[in-house]
Amino acid sequence: MDKDMSIVTQVSAKIASELAINNISIEDYALKFAEVKDLLIDAIFGDTTTTTMTNTTPVEMLESAFGTKAEFGVKIRGKQHGPLPEWLIAACQADGVTEVYDNRDGLAENPRRPWFKAVNDKEKAYWEPKGRK
Repeated sequence: MDKDMSIVTQVSAKIASELAINNISIEDYALKFAEVKDLLIDAIFGDTTTTTMTNTTPVEMLESAFGTKAEFGVKIRGKQHGPLPEWLIAACQADGVTEVYDNRDGLAENPRRPWFKAVNDKEKAYWEPKGRK
C-alpha cells in the first residue's frame, strides 16, 4: 500500500470511529469505515473503488489495512502504549474480555506486573507468552 493510500486508510478509520456510537459491532464499524474510505478515495483519486475493492468485505478491508480484525474488539482504558499484540487479542477473545488497561509503560520498574489487566474482571491479567521475544 503506498503512502497516500495508507494515510487515506488511517484517516478513514479515525473518521469512522468518530461516527460510530459506543458498543458498535465490528461489522457496523467496518461498514462505516468502508463508506468513508470509498468517499475519500473517490474524492482524492477518482472512482477507483470498483477495481480495487471487488470481492472484499468491509471487515476484510480492515484486516488488510491494520493486520488483524480482532484488535478492534479489544479497547484500551486509559493510555495505550503501542499496538496491541496478537496474543493479547486472542486471549481476550477466549476470555470474553473487551476492555483492558495497558501496563506496558511500567514494566521496567516492575517486570512481574501484568502487561494488560482486564477492566471489568479483576482476576484476568495478561503477560506476554514465554518464548515470544
